[in-house]
Amino acid sequence: MRKRLLGAALAAAGLTALLAGPAHAAETVAVTGPPGGVTAYCPAGQHPVDWTVTNGDGSPLGADQRVRWTRTGENGVSAWIAPYLNSPPPPESITLTVSCDC
Repeated sequence: MRKRLLGAALAAAGLTALLAGPAHAAETVAVTGPPGGVTAYCPAGQHPVDWTVTNGDGSPLGADQRVRWTRTGENGVSAWIAPYLNSPPPPESITLTVSCDC
């Protein structure tokens, strides 16, 4: 009886692992483009958990630059520089870096 229970438990554990699918490693996606807007998508099966926007060369944006963002579908993020009255000119390009996870 004990062997049957152990066998059933091992079978259940194996089935659970099989149904869970392969483990996905966390990934980082970066997209550089115009300050008017860029969109980054996480790989299939992952979703954005954190994101940052920098100048296209990776340096920090100026404190007076206003960034806006929105989620794009299940696995994407879009970001852009949002000018305002008397705002400084936007940088030539921006980089959106997105951390993705399961």
